[in-house]
Amino acid sequence: YIILCPIMAALETLAGLIVAIVAFLCFFSITSVQPTEVALSYNWLLSHVSNEVIATPGLKFIGPFNTLIRYPKTIRTLEYDEAARNLLDGRTADGLPLILGLSFQYRLITDRLPDLYFTYENHYGDYERIYKLTGMHMITELATKFTAYQFFNEKQKIAEVMRDSLNQYFSKHLFATVESLQITEDDLPDAFTRTILTAATSKQNITRMSKTLEAKKVEFQTARQIAEAQANVTIQKAIGEQHRIMQNGKADAAIIEAYVEAELTAYGKIHKDLGLSGEELVNYIWYDTLGGGSVSADASSDKDFEMLVGVNPSAYISQS
Repeated sequence: YIILCPIMAALETLAGLIVAIVAFLCFFSITSVQPTEVALSYNWLLSHVSNEVIATPGLKFIGPFNTLIRYPKTIRTLEYDEAARNLLDGRTADGLPLILGLSFQYRLITDRLPDLYFTYENHYGDYERIYKLTGMHMITELATKFTAYQFFNEKQKIAEVMRDSLNQYFSKHLFATVESLQITEDDLPDAFTRTILTAATSKQNITRMSKTLEAKKVEFQTARQIAEAQANVTIQKAIGEQHRIMQNGKADAAIIEAYVEAELTAYGKIHKDLGLSGEELVNYIWYDTLGGGSVSADASSDKDFEMLVGVNPSAYISQS
C-alpha cells in the first residue's frame, strides 16, 4: 500500500494534466466568424491553408493548431485623392495634362478566396496593395481614351466605362467585382477650363435667346390671330351696317316710288276727270301741295289752311 500511493498520485497528476491539455486544445479549437467576414483555415503547425471557404457566420470548430485568415465580405473602397496624396497624374486623348481623383468600390468573390490567397498573399493583406496599383495603372491608361471636353461634360459616362473595364479585369484576374466608381476630381489646365466655361456661357446665352425667339414667335402669332379675329369682327360689322343701309335705302326708295306712283295715278285722274293740263295742272298740283293735299297728306288732320295770294312777302300780317 505504501508503494502504490505515490504511483496513484502520479497517475492522478498525469490525468489532470491530460485533461487540462485537452481542455486547452478544445478551447483554442473553437472560434467565431462574424456576419461581415469570410475566412480560410490555416494550420500554423503544418503551414497549410485549407481550400475550404468558411462563409457562414457563427461558432466554428477548426481543430487544434489552426487559426482563421479573415477577409471582408462587405464592399470595400479604394480612394485616390488629395488627402491620401495619391491623385492620379495622366493625360487626355488630346494631350492635355489631367489630375484625376476618384474612388471605386469592390467586393471579394467568396468562392475565389483560396485563389486570391495563393496568388497574391505573400503576407496577409498584400492583395489590397495589388488592387490599388492595378487600379492606378488601368485608370491612368483609360483616361487617355477620352478628350478634355468629354471629361468636362461627360464625367458620369466616363466613370461607367472605367468601372466596367475594372470589373472585367478584377473579376478575371484579381478575384473581385467592382461595384461602382466615382470621379471626384478632374483638374484640367486653367486656360482650357476658362475657354470651356466661356463657351458654355455663350451656349447658354444662345439657348436662352433661341427660347426667347420661340416665345416671341408664339406671342406674335397669337397677336396676329387676335388681330385677324378682330378684323373679321370689324368686317362683319361693316357688312352688317352695309346691309342695314342698303335695306333702309331700298325701303325708302320703295316708299318714295310708291308715293310718286300714287301721285301720278291721282294727278292722272285729275287730268282726266277735270280736263286740266299744262300750266293749269301744274298750278293745281302746287296749290294742292300747299294746302296739305297730295298722297302723303295726313287725312286725319283737321288743321285749317289759309293761303293769301298777291300779298307782299315783307308785309306783316297780324291775326287777332
